[in-house]
Amino acid sequence: MIGKTMRCFFCNDITGTGTFVKLPDREERHLFNTIRGRLGDTVQLIDGKGILATAKVAEDKKLCVLDVREFKEPGIKVHLFVSPPKHNKMDQMLTQCCEIGIWRITLVIMEHSVVRPEEGIVSEKWNVHLIEGCKQSRNPFIPILEEVITFPMMLERIAEGKLSAFFGAVEDGTVGNAISTVAGNDIAWIVGPEGGFSENEESLMKDAGFTPFRIGKWILRTETAAVAGAALLMNGGNKC
Repeated sequence: MIGKTMRCFFCNDITGTGTFVKLPDREERHLFNTIRGRLGDTVQLIDGKGILATAKVAEDKKLCVLDVREFKEPGIKVHLFVSPPKHNKMDQMLTQCCEIGIWRITLVIMEHSVVRPEEGIVSEKWNVHLIEGCKQSRNPFIPILEEVITFPMMLERIAEGKLSAFFGAVEDGTVGNAISTVAGNDIAWIVGPEGGFSENEESLMKDAGFTPFRIGKWILRTETAAVAGAALLMNGGNKC
């Protein structure tokens, strides 16, 4: 039976108040088989596109929507471009990206990348971690997970999107209110692998006008830098 704290579930088709919805198979099994949801239990629902709703368990494993809250998209959207960390660290990073509200995640194969997923691949496991992270944090916006790309493709994508771009720097770089002079609301945050960016990659980013951004005194792990840097960039201006 569900406890006093309402559980949260993903439902990609949340309708209006007083209507009935069905959960996807995986979510339905979790509600009714794992935590033994019963008739009349109250739960929360997110659709990953900005809606957080409250619903009550009804007959035939349906949920009756009690109320719906629609959230506006964030004022500042951080697009994370990151070299894939290893296994469990990847899972941890994806969950934490949901917790702080990163908008888009793109995995980039760089010269020093140890983990090299096949270009163009998006693992279903990664999407599951994003859904779980949003359910836990009640973030109604599931980050968009793009296909794996190469470093040159990343440069092209940032240029095409006209994103203000920052990349992790250890010894030099901007500190403090890094986005006070940024014109748009979309920011690219680029994080390298454990071995750091190559000299060639740093040179290409500087030539493209990207800003080196130092977020601490010491060398950070990829998953730490990804989350810490994004949090600072999201809260470094007055557009939130």
